[in-house]
Amino acid sequence: MKKLSEGRAFGVAFLVSWVSLLTILGVAFVLGNVLSGKQSRVTESRYVNGEVASHGRRIFVRHCAECHGYDARGDEGSDLHNLRAGDALIRQVITGGIKGVMPAYGKVLNDADVRALTSYLRTLRR
Repeated sequence: MKKLSEGRAFGVAFLVSWVSLLTILGVAFVLGNVLSGKQSRVTESRYVNGEVASHGRRIFVRHCAECHGYDARGDEGSDLHNLRAGDALIRQVITGGIKGVMPAYGKVLNDADVRALTSYLRTLRR
C-alpha cells in the first residue's frame, strides 16, 4: 500500500472534515424543519404571501363572516384563530363542509380560492 505524503494526508483529512461537517449541518437542518412542523411543500401555506392572504380575506368576508364573524372569533360558527389543523383538513372542511354544522363550498370556491382562504386563516392570531 502506498503512503500519502504529509501534505496529501492533510488535504484528504481536510476534505473529509468538510464533507462530514456539511453532512451534519444538512441533517440538522432537515431534522429541525421536521421537528418544528415546517414543511417544504409549496401547497402548505405556512409562509403567507400578503396578496394571497388579502384575497383570502375577501373570500372570508364574502362567504364565512356571516357565521364566523368579521373578526373570525365566531358567532354561530367557531373561532378560527390559531387553527392547529393541517392545511389538508382545513381544505376538506371548506370544500366538504360539516354535515348539519357548516355548508360545503367545494362547488363555490376554486382551488386557488381555497388556498387563499387557508392562507388567510393562517394569519389569524389571538
